[in-house]
Amino acid sequence: MKTLPLLRTLSHATLLSTVIVTAHANTLSDIQQRGDLNCGVYPDDPGRSALDSEGKWQGFYVEFCRGVAAAVLNNPDYVNYVEVGPKSRFTSLVDKSTDVVMYSSTWTLGRENTYQVSFPALYLFDGQGFVVRRSSNIHTINDLNDKTVCVTGNTTTQQNLEEFIATQGFNTKVVYANGDQFFRGSVCDAYSADRMNLATNLANRVDNRSDYVVLPDTLSREPIGPTVRNDDAQWQKIVRSVVHATILAEEKGITQANIDQVKQNSHNVETLNLLGVSGDIGQQLGLDPDWAYRTIKAVGNYAEIYNRHFGPDTPIGQERGLNALWRDGGVLFAPPFK
Repeated sequence: MKTLPLLRTLSHATLLSTVIVTAHANTLSDIQQRGDLNCGVYPDDPGRSALDSEGKWQGFYVEFCRGVAAAVLNNPDYVNYVEVGPKSRFTSLVDKSTDVVMYSSTWTLGRENTYQVSFPALYLFDGQGFVVRRSSNIHTINDLNDKTVCVTGNTTTQQNLEEFIATQGFNTKVVYANGDQFFRGSVCDAYSADRMNLATNLANRVDNRSDYVVLPDTLSREPIGPTVRNDDAQWQKIVRSVVHATILAEEKGITQANIDQVKQNSHNVETLNLLGVSGDIGQQLGLDPDWAYRTIKAVGNYAEIYNRHFGPDTPIGQERGLNALWRDGGVLFAPPFK
């Protein structure tokens, strides 16, 4: 009988300890005291995340690093870019060498639980595809039986491919290698990756794009987003809100060029809440009212970011597709800023 009060005391102590640990997980405060956002990026081809000729990081994912820095540090250039790879993209969060990772990481429940990370938002909707040489006589995914397929290891792409082969009973050999080895004429008959990844490879790593064909089949759904540690609810909301601010800005017709005019003249409540003229969204996030204004001023709305790096007028040349706004036939939308 006397053990019950003791158990209650231990339970209260455990709860108090949890609250204290959570309270100390203040990523925003750490970043502001440090003066830089530690943003994990993967050294990749131009379009996604790569160093340009002047040694500056550029690309779709890099823009979101800059957008977060603008929101929380008042300057999009206050970013310390940390190079990560397929393995370290998650462990870098756990060991706190990064505050957020902007990478082509697919959101899965298993990853959240295994690595103790969170995907606070989605900034790209993709699917797994295959590229083959035009001369290969491979026309659909079913022609991959008895063939060899290259795929990057330690990815959902690898898991999806191996599950498909097992389910279909194919005699397909899987080689763990990235696109470089396929495009350099390796023994692989095909290379499998997210379709945006394939388009990026074809834009940057081949001499003659017409020598290759992306198969029409899509093997999986790949919801892609930034990752953060799962011990800081405030920081999760900030990163999520930055992504959603760019999406809502597109919906409301706000661009880098017209944002000051819109802020001064708009009568739309949601627009005014977004730009800090009304409401208390900034206060709820622990930021000042102009956080989203700075983000959009620095990197633009979602359409501007996408079209600058992936759009039809770029070497990658991809239409919006699923990444169009909900009203334009896509699946992209932000929650109401109210």
